[in-house]
Amino acid sequence: MERNFHCPFCHGQLCVNQRVILSALNEDGQRGLVLLTPELGDYKALKHPSFKVKEGQHVDFFCPICHNNLIVEKKDEKFTRVMMLELGEEYEVLFSQIAGEKSTYVIGENSVRTYGKDAHEFTNFWGETPSY
Repeated sequence: MERNFHCPFCHGQLCVNQRVILSALNEDGQRGLVLLTPELGDYKALKHPSFKVKEGQHVDFFCPICHNNLIVEKKDEKFTRVMMLELGEEYEVLFSQIAGEKSTYVIGENSVRTYGKDAHEFTNFWGETPSY
């Protein structure tokens, strides 16, 4: 399925050669580029070996074009936010900023889809996803 990801600020395309490219800043102040797969729920990432990210560490992500911080707060939690165009519909995609935490939320006009084993952290007892 064809998905295009873009920055919510400058609307620049973030996908190149089947990867979503973001710049990142770890808790130690080190900067690097991170290449993510556009497949929702697949948490494989490519980065230069010298860019160290420890499990459980908070990472800020930025648009590599306009350099805006992609952080967004929803219900007292911080996520990275990008926009996705899929089958002519635009969605807000939120994912965890904690290294190793697997939670992604795709928010449409009338729907919320979740991906990842940790997505339940923000899901209520009856399995309903939060409304944003």
